[in-house]
Formats: sequence, C-alpha cells, structure tokens
Amino acid sequence: MKAIKEHRSIVIIIFLIFLLIFQSRNLWLSFDKRGKLENTTTDVGEILNEILMPQRIISNFGNRNHYISTNVSDFWKLYSEEISNILQDINSENLKSITLADYLNLQEKTSIIFKFNSPLSGSIFVNFLGDDYGDNNVNISVDSIYISKDGEIYLTGVGNFYKVLDKKVEFSIDDMLNEGKKSGTKALNFYEAYGILKDIYIPESTYTHIQNVSYVSGLYDLDEYSKQSLAERFLDTPIDYIREISVADKNTFIYEGEYLSLSKNGVIEYSLECKFYVTGRDLYKSLNRAVEFISQKTGISSDIYLDKTEPIEFNGNLGYRFFFNLKEGQVPMILTSRDHSFIEIDVYSDYVKNYREYYIRKADNPIYEEDDVYLESLHKVLKKNRRIFSNDNVMDILKNIDSVSIVYLSFSKFESDDLKLVYEIVYKGSKYYLSVDDGKLVMVR
Repeated sequence: MKAIKEHRSIVIIIFLIFLLIFQSRNLWLSFDKRGKLENTTTDVGEILNEILMPQRIISNFGNRNHYISTNVSDFWKLYSEEISNILQDINSENLKSITLADYLNLQEKTSIIFKFNSPLSGSIFVNFLGDDYGDNNVNISVDSIYISKDGEIYLTGVGNFYKVLDKKVEFSIDDMLNEGKKSGTKALNFYEAYGILKDIYIPESTYTHIQNVSYVSGLYDLDEYSKQSLAERFLDTPIDYIREISVADKNTFIYEGEYLSLSKNGVIEYSLECKFYVTGRDLYKSLNRAVEFISQKTGISSDIYLDKTEPIEFNGNLGYRFFFNLKEGQVPMILTSRDHSFIEIDVYSDYVKNYREYYIRKADNPIYEEDDVYLESLHKVLKKNRRIFSNDNVMDILKNIDSVSIVYLSFSKFESDDLKLVYEIVYKGSKYYLSVDDGKLVMVR
C-alpha cells in the first residue's frame, strides 16, 4: 500500500507540473536597453514551459544517420500534453527495463528523441521524481523520451533504460523528422564513432551555424530611478519607506526583515530575515513559488532552464534550492568567473529565504552577425589535450567520459562580452571546457 501511495504521489507531481505549463498569468519585470524598468505581462506557465522544455530533438534515420536540432518549442507545445497524459499512467507493471545496447540499437530505427537538457546538468525530472518508482525500485528519472515511427515510447535517465508497455503516442513524428534533417546538425553516437557503448551524441558535421551575441552586466550603468524601482518591486513597498545604504559599488535596500543588494558587477541578492516555520518539503509548491517570485520580482536576459535542485534546511525549516541557468538559442550558458548558476533561489514552501541572480543583458546595438563556427572533432580535441587527461591514450579517455555537450561560456565582464562556444566534457567527475574550433583548454571545474 505504501508503494502504491508513493507511486500516486509521483504521478500527481508529473501531472501538475505539465498542467501548470498551460495555466495562469502574472507580471514580468524587464530591463530595456536604456536600463529602465518596465512591467510587461507574461505567463508563469510559459516560464515553467521553458524550464521543462527539452533543449534538443534528435532525429534518427538509421545507422550513422542522426541530426540534432534545437527547434523544439513549437513541437513541445503541440505534444507535451499527450506525453504527460501517458506519463500519468506509468506504473511498475508497464515499464520494462532494457539494456544500453538495446537502446542504442533503437537509434538505428526511424525515431525522434526529446533530450531535456545537457547531460552535464542532468535530467529535468531527476530532482522532481526521486530515485525509487513504485514497488520494484524502477528509477524513472527522465532525461530523454524516445518515440518511434509507430508511436512506441522509451524512457532514459541516470543510466537506466525502459520501454513503456501498452502505451503509444497518437501523433506523427514526420514533421519533427523533416525539421531535424532540414535544420539540424549531423551527429553520431559514441558507439558508431568509437565502438564504445555510451548514450552520447557528438557532431559529425565540421561546422555549426550560430549567431554571434554579446552580453554585458545589467546593473553596471543602471540609473538611480531604475534601482529604486527594482527595490520597490522586491520589497513590495514604496521607496519612501525603504532605507538605502550605498557602499563602494553596492546599493543595499532595507525594509523591515527584507534586504536587497545591487552590485555593479551584475549581482542581485535578496534575503528574508523574518522567522517562518516550514516542517515539511513540498517540491511542487516550492518550484511554483520560485517561478512566481522570479516573474514578479526580476527579469532575465535570455531563456531560462532549471539546472538542478537540492534539498536544504535552515533552522529546522525544510525546503529546496533551485539553480537556474540561461541559454542562448537553446545552447546552455555557463559562467566562468564563479561556480554559481545565473540564478539561485532558496524556497521553503511559500517563503523565499534567499535569491541571487547574476544579471546580464545583451549589449546595446551590436551587429549580431550569423556565422559558421568550425567544429574540431572530439577525437582531435582530446589528442591535443592528452596531458590534462593524465596522458592517457585517446580511447582510454573516451571510455571515461560521462557526457559531452556544446555550451557557451560567459566571462562576466562589465564591457561587452562575446560568448565563447566550447565543448563541455565530464571526465572522472570534473568538467573540462575546451574551445570547439581549436581544442584549447579554457577552464576546468
């Protein structure tokens, strides 16, 4: 009975998260190019949609014939509701475990795969659903949803692979396949490229098409009026009742037990020092509150996705810390100057205890030209950098790689900062960032 109740709770969370995609409207605070603050109307559900939306669609046409596309949004809006309805009905009896080899063989058939975010940042669902599923400990953490030409569904997550029995989607995947071949990047999986059984895709194409974009600190030259307006929004009271302290390059605003600091280097920090009591964790409620807080208080300069979630405790109160990152054209953006995500928020049910955002915006009036960027093959990149991988031979390095993805690095300067496209490689627990065009090491975490 206990396992059944746990399963029902998990199913309810899945349903509510997908349902919220289509609900409610709230205010969004945005910075325009002059640094002023404006109220615009947006949908909190749209933010959740961004958080839950896959970042890539992989179109499979056969052996060594795959395409990775970031044109996801329209397709996900069309089909996510049907997918969520199927996920609601999953139980331990209609999930069949399969091997990694079996799953890689499936990629030789005509099919599509929704990839929810880069392997480095983990599954969108992994922190929502936990590790145990039903009464047989089936792990349903989801980072990919595979759909075959005839509608069969397979789930993957945290090294586990499952076929969904007795359930099929009714929509056609033809449009996604056509779009993938038209706009996607030709790719291979690790088995096809190196004979290594890993569910990792790498580009086969030697070039990728991107738009050059520059970012700058969103607070560096923010005028006083805009700072006060931001303080009023965060502290929910007129500026006449708010105390301001200015020290060096930081403005701190205080009202009763709430504090807001704005730094010229682009960091927004908010804290709540009032007492509250939350003795139980509610992931759905806390996530909803986090998104509501972001939509009511501040803005972001690009798309947002949930990177990870951690349970936290403060003075006996139980809650969650959510880490959000930005993406440019569906490509994740990573900060180089700190280990923080772009947004971190501590939520205890209805209470936001801490909020931290590194706010950047697109630079004023640059010429955002489109460009083809050369992609050095992963094998050559690793060969150039053997010394940083203990001088192992390339095949041994490949066998110890957990994931590979392409991301942007943001260097967080006051002046205009061009994003740098790099390979992000997870190797023996560390993250290596190497330039995609010449393979030079940029940083290690």
